[in-house]
Amino acid sequence: MISKPEAHLLDAIRGVQARVGDGLNDDEFTRLLQKTALPVELGFAFLSYCDSLATLSVPQQDLATWYPDKRWIAAEKEGIARSIAEKYKLSLCEPPDAKYLRSDSPNPHHHLELSNRWETVIMVHPQYLKIRLFGSVSASAHAQAVQEPLFPGTDLLQTLSTFYQA
Repeated sequence: MISKPEAHLLDAIRGVQARVGDGLNDDEFTRLLQKTALPVELGFAFLSYCDSLATLSVPQQDLATWYPDKRWIAAEKEGIARSIAEKYKLSLCEPPDAKYLRSDSPNPHHHLELSNRWETVIMVHPQYLKIRLFGSVSASAHAQAVQEPLFPGTDLLQTLSTFYQA
């Protein structure tokens, strides 16, 4: 299946979703998107879709630039995250990669999460990038039903690419 050519990866994914509607579950929609000619944008390519989050592959990274002390995110990356959070009016947190982090864990790293008032909307990791394409716009009881496109028509991937530049 060939999708309508669109310049931006996130807009292309939303465009396919708009054309097929809500009849597919996340697994079916992921498989459809994997067979669709989606653009690769700034080194980001589509991997999967689940719970309104698009998971994207990222350019190859040197983990030393992300984790200079082998655990916490580098100050430079954290600074980028703070400026992006401010630009998009999001909050920033730095949770561990694993839910139950032991002191002898082989992967004691953290990643960056940017959230609006209701949910995580961006997860930045040196191995992947997750972006919520549709999300809650209010804290009402009907927030699950009221899902709107997040970051439409923005330069979000351009902004996030600063994390992944050599």
